[in-house]
Amino acid sequence: MNNTIADTYEIAMGRWSRRLSRSFLDFAAAPSCGAFVDVGCGTGSLTLAAANRYPDARIVGIDLIPDYLTDTLRDEAPNIELKAGDAENLPFEANSFDSAFSQLLLNDVENPAKVTGEMMRVTKPNGQIAGSVWDRSGGLTFIRLFLDAAAVLAGIEGEKLRSEIFDVPFKDEDGLYDLWSDTGLQEIDTTTIAVRMDFIDFDDYWQSLMGSHSLIRSFFNRQYAEMAYDIQQATRLAYLGGKTDGRRSFVASAMAVRGVVPT
Repeated sequence: MNNTIADTYEIAMGRWSRRLSRSFLDFAAAPSCGAFVDVGCGTGSLTLAAANRYPDARIVGIDLIPDYLTDTLRDEAPNIELKAGDAENLPFEANSFDSAFSQLLLNDVENPAKVTGEMMRVTKPNGQIAGSVWDRSGGLTFIRLFLDAAAVLAGIEGEKLRSEIFDVPFKDEDGLYDLWSDTGLQEIDTTTIAVRMDFIDFDDYWQSLMGSHSLIRSFFNRQYAEMAYDIQQATRLAYLGGKTDGRRSFVASAMAVRGVVPT
């Protein structure tokens, strides 16, 4: 049976974004009633977490990829609405929501400033705007194991891959703070959130890794068999850490920012 794009995301990142969602909501401190939009909702980790935390609120998840917006997610909670749409041009009227959040999106869009501007536009005065991104270079150990092996063994091509993965707009909390400030938000605060990525064994880890980023998957698939084997084995040794195969747990960190729409 072929995995759907939603299945691939769930295996690679969805299970970790669900853990992140709980701590992100704690930090963002959205109001417990009204209307809430999750911009770039993906398979709905934050959407569902918000729906469960705020059962009396209207929770809207929007994503550019319709395949993420499954009937299963729609059926998870009665207060969830899902809509396909572009984060840089949200299909909502101004002041439609009391809160607008975005989890793990801002480092993967063409124009983050436009996204935050749209989030502010659709949120009422005094509403909360919050966002988060993975700390790719310093906080995603499970990806770093592979990228360092690829950089050593595949030379320039491996170095280029590592640079491309780490070359994101927001590498620290200061960058997110500046984005919120430039958008015009007030009462801005930032934090770093740590979650655990737990793997059953190396095969579980490898499956998650290959689904985590299209650049990683494409790079590995175009390697000659011998090079691919060497990179996988080097990554395996890093995963094992001198012990037999089995469960491993790696810390992952995300940077988050929140702010308030001015009156």
